[in-house]
Amino acid sequence: MEEQQTGLSVSRQVKGMISDEKVKKKFAEVLGQKAPQFLASITNVVSGSTQLQKCDANSIMAAAFVAATYDLPIDSNLGFSAIVPYNNSKWNPQTKKYDKQMEAQFQIMYKGFIQLAIRSGYYRRMNYAVVYQDELKRFNPITGEIEFVEDFSQCTMREKGNEEEVAGYYARFELVTGYVQELFMSKQNVENHARKYSQAYRSDIEKKTKKSKWTTDFEAMALKTVIKLLLSKWGILSIDMQRAIQDDQKVYDESGTGAYGDNKPDVIEAQDAFIVEDHQQNEGESGAAEIGGLDLEEVEE
Repeated sequence: MEEQQTGLSVSRQVKGMISDEKVKKKFAEVLGQKAPQFLASITNVVSGSTQLQKCDANSIMAAAFVAATYDLPIDSNLGFSAIVPYNNSKWNPQTKKYDKQMEAQFQIMYKGFIQLAIRSGYYRRMNYAVVYQDELKRFNPITGEIEFVEDFSQCTMREKGNEEEVAGYYARFELVTGYVQELFMSKQNVENHARKYSQAYRSDIEKKTKKSKWTTDFEAMALKTVIKLLLSKWGILSIDMQRAIQDDQKVYDESGTGAYGDNKPDVIEAQDAFIVEDHQQNEGESGAAEIGGLDLEEVEE
């Protein structure tokens, strides 16, 4: 009963924030006429997740605002971005102990990274794929050279869709200049990556639970990982792309301060990649650093 009341309380708080004129104005500044529809989607996302209904309402709105700055939908079924619940540990100076607190984490999904790359205007084409064992001919982990079979008509594993027969995950891009780069990660390599960087995934394995996105949708997270690493290491990073890599999987508070929750940074620092100015900044577009302008403390519940 208490959990149900908490869920209703969070839902009411979020609805109250969305109805506030200051919040509407702030979202309109970055989304324009699309703001009302986006704000409505926040309500739908929260009402459809019992775990989000346990999260701090401020963190939900802060995560939603970051998604808005990238103009990415937050319906996880669309595969662009999501607001993900995370059981964070925070130091309580009164009890001198760490207290568990459910917070919402902003997360860009693999289609979101592709969308940002397309908007930059530097990429001619991009592709990603799950690779099955009978499709991979050779892979050299030292040189990064990948060779696929020539005749895919003889490959049958893809049609069966058996996860046990997946060899790995692949991503490729071609710049408008003609430069091509590709990246392949074996299934075990991705598994090792998930165990290293996701505390929630390690917890799921140890406790045999299904709370991590890695557990519930391993394929989507694997594709995101290979795309994100490919772009961050070899891609041309627009300002939006640079911010996205830094903002992904952060928990934001009402002051606009972001901190990594479940996943610590899993890519190279932005200065190690190719960073360029955006060709054109969209009207009403602003950076995630401006999230502090959404003063959630002033919004009535």
